[in-house]
Amino acid sequence: MIRLALHHISVIQSLGITGSISATAQFLGLTQSAISHRIREAERRVGTKLFNRDGHKFTMTQTGKRLFASATAILDELTRVEKDLEHMSSGVDTVIRLGAACYAGFDWFPRLYSELGNTFPNCALEIVPDTTEDPATLIYKNIAEIVLTTSPVERPDFTCTPLVDDTLVVVMPTDHYLSNNETIDPTKIANETIVTHHIYPEKGREYETIFKPLNILPKKIISAGRTQALIEMIVARKAIAILPRLSIRKQANRAGLITRPLKPHIPLVTWYALTKESSEHEELVNLI
Repeated sequence: MIRLALHHISVIQSLGITGSISATAQFLGLTQSAISHRIREAERRVGTKLFNRDGHKFTMTQTGKRLFASATAILDELTRVEKDLEHMSSGVDTVIRLGAACYAGFDWFPRLYSELGNTFPNCALEIVPDTTEDPATLIYKNIAEIVLTTSPVERPDFTCTPLVDDTLVVVMPTDHYLSNNETIDPTKIANETIVTHHIYPEKGREYETIFKPLNILPKKIISAGRTQALIEMIVARKAIAILPRLSIRKQANRAGLITRPLKPHIPLVTWYALTKESSEHEELVNLI
């Protein structure tokens, strides 16, 4: 028997984020006493404490953290279902969610959207807003049907279709001392601060193809998380970046930055479309 109702789950998720009864009440449009009552009732129903209280600050217990993760997944899935139903009620019979690596650019999306409308008029295409999870997890959890990535997934239950080969480029301000070079010697990067989306090494990216083979590391690595934050760090002359050219070329140009290829013999980066093995989206992958 399910002990918690949706109103318990929404309160637990919101309080887990805000840590404040008043902020949770404001966000959900409820009174503070109603929030407190629902938390007490949820704790009574599951038979354990979910939050510790220190003055006005609420922190999750280990049990609370476990329930918070599930509550977030449940509410995210309900949001996706409601959006799908909204599309279907307006004549759309298929909704395809497209995920992409956090460093992927989207200058190709308008073209794809137009071609999709011409080829599949009853199909809606959406970009998954948060792709912090690895590509296989996005598809396994039904968060996305197709994920674009430069890290191939070798699993029998997934299809990893090569799309296009790309090159790694150095992104820098126009007045950087390396900007006068047509190509960049990777050994010069050892003296630089590098900004990246995350610190852990990715398959086929700069650590595996540049730093490890040459046995060098940058002076400092900064994790920026988002492409816009990464660009702002470069514009502010706090760092340079190494990214796939197709993912950054237009954004770099708009920000007044330049890109330079690395010297020869740096392996190409391949973009892939990841889908389930039994996926019916082969035609859309071909459009991409």
